[in-house]
Amino acid sequence: MKSPFFYLLLVVNVVLLGWGTYQALVVAPPEITMGDAQRIFYYHVPAATAASILFGINFLASVWYLVSRNAVADALAVACAEVGVVFFGVVLVSGPIWARYAWGTFWVWDARLTTSLILWLLYVSYLVLRNSSESGSTSVLAASLAVFAAMDMPIVYMANRWFPTQHPQPMIGTPNLDHNMQTVLLWNMAAFCMFGVMISWFRYGIERTKQKIDQLHIQKATAGSPAMALPALLLFQMDDKLLREKAVQHQYMVIGYVAVWTIYIGYLLFLLVKLQKMKREAASLGLKEN
Repeated sequence: MKSPFFYLLLVVNVVLLGWGTYQALVVAPPEITMGDAQRIFYYHVPAATAASILFGINFLASVWYLVSRNAVADALAVACAEVGVVFFGVVLVSGPIWARYAWGTFWVWDARLTTSLILWLLYVSYLVLRNSSESGSTSVLAASLAVFAAMDMPIVYMANRWFPTQHPQPMIGTPNLDHNMQTVLLWNMAAFCMFGVMISWFRYGIERTKQKIDQLHIQKATAGSPAMALPALLLFQMDDKLLREKAVQHQYMVIGYVAVWTIYIGYLLFLLVKLQKMKREAASLGLKEN
């Protein structure tokens, strides 16, 4: 974690996130029918992209672990799955907030939304199983579940192409999306994919430390004897129709952004608390930091 390269990338990522947010809130033109509410799109799609990349890495690392029983592969798989679940949680929170304005309902059981929920639940199940015990068989079972869960990823990606759905069709590279909007979206995709990689790198370091601590506990024993609260949604009351519509669009955008950053910051705080507890435990066992 103390690699200068890590901190350099961290600074670059903070700048990218700031630039992407500025682009989304200021530079991007308002969408014709949804106005400011559509700006949730610039967090929703990048979160889905980052989660897909992390789930893909989890799949490769899980296969690697099943073949080699390598501790590095296991740590990488766990880190990417956990961070991927957080990012996909952002997708499942920001999407319904946007849908409530666009469709008049938070959720519809169409192919894209249903398969997305199943994918998230599969990876939550992976994390629950992976953390249920420290035995080698549990890690093998969890890795097998991760390989199975990855089979849902192409179904999620193709769902709005294969089946009738209310979910918008793919827009990148099509005339359906304004060129400026595409540029802003790509900036945010780059920023949040890098954000996901940086958090996973941090989480991987924690997992490797945990593995060493567990090993020390085993050696000592043989020798000696995430609730995530979401912000409540607001009720909107305005008088003038046009002003009311614009205010509602803006409020949905604000609610979406607050919900997204509540999840991200909450998870980062959780990791920092976990890291401090592990440092104290490592120090008590005589494990030195790298």
